[in-house]
Amino acid sequence: MKFKKMIAATLAAAALGGTVMAGVAGADGTNPPTSGTGWDDKVDRIVGGGSDTTYAWHQLAERIYNQAGGCRVITSSSSPVKGNCTTPPLVQDQTDATGNWDHDVTVSAYPTGSSAGVADLLSGSGRLYDYARSSRGPKTSGETGTEFWGVAKDAVGVVTFAGRPTGNLTDQDIKDIYNCTKTDWSQVGGGLMGSGPIVPIGMNPDSGTYATFQSFIGVAPNNGACVVGLNGTKVTYPFENDAKQISENTWLNANRSNAIWWMSAASWKAYDFKRQDSALNNVNGRSPINPTQVLTGQYPITRFIYHVTKATDAAPVGSTDEVTGGTSGKPGAVREFTEFLCKGSGRHGLNEYSGLSNGTELSKATSDTGFIGIPSNQRTNGICAVVAAP
Repeated sequence: MKFKKMIAATLAAAALGGTVMAGVAGADGTNPPTSGTGWDDKVDRIVGGGSDTTYAWHQLAERIYNQAGGCRVITSSSSPVKGNCTTPPLVQDQTDATGNWDHDVTVSAYPTGSSAGVADLLSGSGRLYDYARSSRGPKTSGETGTEFWGVAKDAVGVVTFAGRPTGNLTDQDIKDIYNCTKTDWSQVGGGLMGSGPIVPIGMNPDSGTYATFQSFIGVAPNNGACVVGLNGTKVTYPFENDAKQISENTWLNANRSNAIWWMSAASWKAYDFKRQDSALNNVNGRSPINPTQVLTGQYPITRFIYHVTKATDAAPVGSTDEVTGGTSGKPGAVREFTEFLCKGSGRHGLNEYSGLSNGTELSKATSDTGFIGIPSNQRTNGICAVVAAP
């Protein structure tokens, strides 16, 4: 068990006798003990990569973590260790153990897809990423040694475009469209979505959004003979969650009134530039943007979004919001960032820019990017739902 709870209790007791603002304590503080933590009093830079769906969420979470309170740093321009924590015998007058003590730097690389991100995380010493982003859970094989930290919930929406009435598709309608059994709009949606040839559009197969949809329909979505990609061919498929590609591609744009696609409901809600003129359809009478229907599973295509780590870097401790793993360097930084994302609100300090709890700031990041916080009955560790890859 870490020393952090002891430190937090000490800080709380100190606050009774004086004001503690944004993690800054009195001038008689010393560095907290690093034993049993990922702290090493040095700045480490860690990079995440993979999912497009979670890209914006991770960027906001990373900014909040980068801004969080921590140690007093060396600022001398002539120091070879500027930016690192001051250590004894220098006076250390900040003792915020609730934020980003080492002032580690977290950043997200441009999306490549969930599977690409996790694969790189496991690729060995030459890997690009220190943690991964994923919009699907762990695969049944090939990803052993990773922990998937569910940080929010999402739905996958089934969209049509201008010129096509929206409707209520059944799960069987969608499966039949993508296995090419039903090929005319008059055959689906109870006959209320008009007529004309259905043009099912495929997607980047490395994405978690693709994997989620594949699990739902039971077959690889791109494989149907009627399924097309850019230019009406099977050479290249659109990237996930961005309907601009449909309007920007001459062939797909010409066929948009007959087209059907799928994308993150969170992206559809949060970013009108991404959704363009696409419209959501109900599935089995349920909406992908109704929070209750998503959280209870009434809407049939739902998922968690994940922050992914190597288990040796960051792993849960029982059912607590403690995280074990790396003790220094990049592994330690991954451990501390992961705990920051998942710990309960009572263990967060104040954001030094807004004055709000960093826990509140993370909740805002979730809602601002269209996702839904994980309800308490689905959490396993703090505010997260954690799954170890088999």
